[in-house]
Amino acid sequence: MRKIMLFTSFALLLTACGQTATVDEPVIGTQSFQQMMPVKGKVEVPGHGEEKWFAYGALNGNQWTPANGVVTAHFFEDAATIFTMQINVEPSMDGTFYEVWIRDPKSQKSLSAGHLTNHFSDARHGLKFESSDDLRSYSDVRVTLEKDDGDTTASTNVIATGTLKPTKRR
Repeated sequence: MRKIMLFTSFALLLTACGQTATVDEPVIGTQSFQQMMPVKGKVEVPGHGEEKWFAYGALNGNQWTPANGVVTAHFFEDAATIFTMQINVEPSMDGTFYEVWIRDPKSQKSLSAGHLTNHFSDARHGLKFESSDDLRSYSDVRVTLEKDDGDTTASTNVIATGTLKPTKRR
C-alpha cells in the first residue's frame, strides 16, 4: 500500500511539473523613480553640475493616517536645490489632495514643494521639486491634506512629517 501511495504521489508531482499556474488579477503596472546615485563618490547632474550637499530623511504618518516614505534633498554647484519624495499613503478622497511643505526651522518660513502625484490610484505617491534657490536650511518636511478650494495656505491637517539630515557622500 505504501508503494502505491508513493508511486501515486510521484505521478501527480510529475504531471503538475509541466503546468503553468495563472492568476486572473489585473496587472497593476510599473513605476520608476530616477534617483541620483554617486559614481566614485560624486554625483553630477547635467544642467546643475556637481552635488555639493545631500540630505535624506524618513517620512512617518501620524496616529490618524498610516504613511511611510523617504525624502531626499540635493544642492548643486549652480545653487539649485532638488527635493524628491516617495511616500506610501492611502489615496486622497475626491475634492482633496496631498501637498508637500518644506520649512526652515530657524526662520519659520514655509514653502510649498507641490502636490504629490499618484499614477496608479494606490498607496504609491511621489514628488520631485526643483528650485534655483539655495534651500538647504529647509529641513522640516510636512505633508498636508488640502481641500481643492483654491486656498494656497497650508491646512492644519498634517498627515506625515519628516526631517532632512545632511549626510556626506563617500
